[in-house]
Amino acid sequence: MTLFAGQLGAAETASWAVVINISAIVFMVPMGLSSATAVLVGRSYGAADKAGVMRGGLAGIAVVTVLAFIIALVIWPSARLIVGAYTTDPAILAIAAPALVLATLFFVADAMQVVAAQANRAAGDVVWPTLMHLLSYGLIMIPLGWWLAHRIGVDGLVWSVIVASLISGALLTGRFVRIAKRLA
Repeated sequence: MTLFAGQLGAAETASWAVVINISAIVFMVPMGLSSATAVLVGRSYGAADKAGVMRGGLAGIAVVTVLAFIIALVIWPSARLIVGAYTTDPAILAIAAPALVLATLFFVADAMQVVAAQANRAAGDVVWPTLMHLLSYGLIMIPLGWWLAHRIGVDGLVWSVIVASLISGALLTGRFVRIAKRLA
């Protein structure tokens, strides 16, 4: 995605760097919760507590969904202020602040996908999460990102992450429910 931003220009590259950096900081919350969810699911899986597998995974997905939504609601109205902590360049502010507002739309789906992926892995399903990530982020996000970036700029990059995260989140959450039901 950064290579695609680089094709657009210096201000676009800097703007993308700001947006993806802030998004990466936000992602640390779901990443931590994904590990906690994996512990809960893995303990239940190891103890043959089939109901516990479902309960642990769904609890992790529910908690991260609520937290990511709250974080998005905080960042949405304060995007210009947050981007202003990175730069005072008016060109970058003009691109990055709206792109960060748009990026808040993928916070929930991105949070759900990482927690669901770890829940799947903890329940013994290691191949499908990898394939679903490859499909969502490799086969869909990358070409879509290139295409949209060259049509609508940095917002196109963000839209490609939104689409990929929604697909990944839906596939991985559905897969976890299927795996957990199969165990029950």
